[in-house]
Amino acid sequence: MASKKAKKQSITEDKVVNLKKIIQPSYRNLIIGFAVLAVILVMTILYFALSQATITVTPVFQDQPTGFAVQIVDKNLVEEKNLSSGRLLGEIKETVAEAAQEFSATSFQVTDAKAGGAITIINNYSNNQPLVATTRFLTPDNKLYRLVSGVTAPAGGQIMAQVLADQAGEEYEIGPNQLTIPGLWEGLQDKIYGETQGFARQIQTKYVVTQNNIHEAAASLKEQLINQAMAELSQNLSSQQSIAPADLVVEILKYTASAEPETETEKFSIAMSLGIKAVIFDRQKLEQTALNDLPDIYQQNDFLIKVNPESLNYEVTLLDENAENLIAQVKGSYIISVANVQIDKTALKGLAKPEAEKYLMSLGNIEKVSIRLPFWTRYLPTLADHIDIRIKQ
Repeated sequence: MASKKAKKQSITEDKVVNLKKIIQPSYRNLIIGFAVLAVILVMTILYFALSQATITVTPVFQDQPTGFAVQIVDKNLVEEKNLSSGRLLGEIKETVAEAAQEFSATSFQVTDAKAGGAITIINNYSNNQPLVATTRFLTPDNKLYRLVSGVTAPAGGQIMAQVLADQAGEEYEIGPNQLTIPGLWEGLQDKIYGETQGFARQIQTKYVVTQNNIHEAAASLKEQLINQAMAELSQNLSSQQSIAPADLVVEILKYTASAEPETETEKFSIAMSLGIKAVIFDRQKLEQTALNDLPDIYQQNDFLIKVNPESLNYEVTLLDENAENLIAQVKGSYIISVANVQIDKTALKGLAKPEAEKYLMSLGNIEKVSIRLPFWTRYLPTLADHIDIRIKQ
């Protein structure tokens, strides 16, 4: 009995051993398979999670002028809390500036048409010899000169005088020479005569008042008076206030010039009186108001905008009395640089880096493109939200 029981137990143990041999390899393969699938799944998830593309785009900016208009309200009549949009508080200060100043005319060098110079008149005769103006002196080669002013040559002596060629021309410029006086009796011509070291056409400085002289002189004096008035009106201003030339309204009350155009004189004078009104306001608030007042087209669309505050310029116009207590209007302009970059991420999905760069540059409003990808791929992600586009200002 015991033998049969032992034998049966042995057979059962053999079956279990054989069954383990069959089942154990199957579980091992299954576990390995699941592990491989898990690794693949994790790698796939990591690939999509880490596969990010960063595209940096430098757009093409174009400069465009933009205008603005701001009204200035009398600060003595209106409180700042009651100001409506596009208005600033301000006030008007005024003064009169006047002055007279002398200016130089245009100078230029002129060569005389006729040659001339000094002549020594020698009188070896026993009597004085008076010679009137225009008395002729003649060279051996028949070049004629005339006495400029009348003189008397003393008997047995000599006197200096000035002569001028009878005709214009370079040929009348001569060197040392002896000249006869053909108007004298022939018997005296060898006793009374002239000697010279040479005649030449003289270079003289002449002065002429031109229209440009008058214009520049008036502009210079006007600028001096405006600067003088600005210094006077700037006294007692607050730290937020200042006066620029554009803030002034200038009226010429009086203007005279001592010379007309083409007048030959070395000096002339200008007298001027200016009535100057300055509109005083907070310039920083003006700039802020102007720069914030962009046209609707730039506010409603995805425009990239860069503003150049230093390009702001304006002019002031005084206003007559009115019910709104407006004292002036400021109109001006400034330059903004505008770029509009519209990029469709879906058009970039899955593209190779060179293809993506080519596509972006083909949009026509892009100056430069830089694409950064993970080291293990040359392609952009297939998911649009994994493409990060950055616009470089």
